[in-house]
Amino acid sequence: MNPQINRIYAKLAETIRNPSPTTDEIDRALESMELIAPLSDEHVARKSYDLFHVVMQAPVSPAYSQEKKWEASRRTMHAAYKWDKFLPWVEDPHDILTFLSHHFDLATGGENQDEPIQNALRALAYASGPVAVEALKNFDPTKPSFVSGIRYVFQNNRPSELRKAALFFLPLIGDQWFNTPLPIDQIKSLCVDWASTVDVIENNDKAQKATLAVLFGMINSPHWRPHIVKDKWRLLEYFSSVPDDSQPLKKCIDNPGLMDEIRDVADPTAMALWMRILWLKYKELTPAVQRQLERVTKDVAQGRRRAELDAHQAAIDSELTTAENALTQYTTWSADPVAVALRTKIENLQHAKHALVALKRG
Repeated sequence: MNPQINRIYAKLAETIRNPSPTTDEIDRALESMELIAPLSDEHVARKSYDLFHVVMQAPVSPAYSQEKKWEASRRTMHAAYKWDKFLPWVEDPHDILTFLSHHFDLATGGENQDEPIQNALRALAYASGPVAVEALKNFDPTKPSFVSGIRYVFQNNRPSELRKAALFFLPLIGDQWFNTPLPIDQIKSLCVDWASTVDVIENNDKAQKATLAVLFGMINSPHWRPHIVKDKWRLLEYFSSVPDDSQPLKKCIDNPGLMDEIRDVADPTAMALWMRILWLKYKELTPAVQRQLERVTKDVAQGRRRAELDAHQAAIDSELTTAENALTQYTTWSADPVAVALRTKIENLQHAKHALVALKRG
């Protein structure tokens, strides 16, 4: 660690905490923050994150005005979260949410605040620790001003990195976001802008996980489901990238009303992909959903669409092969939690394959 950097940050924190600093002291502190902000260094990022909390919690004074407080917060947030390599772990998101909400208000009022909003979203989306994730569950993101901010960042004319950070942030607020009825026009525009964001970001494994977490939230919501952009149902083909313990997916496969709802989607691919997901999760389904799936599968078989069922079986075989290959890395009957989970997954997939083959035979 750089002792000189430590001394600089200690002095900055002392100045900001001072209940009666001079104007000159505050101005010099702001100048120092501006000089530090462009540095790309893990230690600087961590120290800047700590200083950000000091800045946000310090009382305003004649020298440390509200305007200067927000300027200091922007500079420390920039230094902490501008660089991909060094993202300090967030445990308490309260100050960042306050910062984000304030800059949402400025942005929707006509000011360009893309960079501070992007930095705050990056902090929450990419560096939230377990405590922060739990805290976000108690945050209400459906206040009109916050909804307006989310709509702002998803607009097509906003930078792609900003929209990407928003896409990765949405799963963290999904429970309240998708379960609260927003005005229909807002939901429609958000669905369209979210879909266009998905189209412009890199399609890698992490992006697929975040995208599907949002899509499952939409699918399980009676408020959002009717407004999903038609071609985005095809994102279900990336289902294999979803973690086995995905809660948004769990809520969907436990919902007995979804089968009929998805059957009515204009794109028939949606139903085919949904059936594939249910077969891959067959052993985990409730009895009611299992019976629905079996009934629909029989209809498909009788309708001479056996190629569709063959594709479902091929998907099960592929997942089985992947799980079996992964299990070879462990000794027989290893008690390692990953090995135990793999054995359970293999057993569940074998059970699903047996049930599907039986239905195909009639």
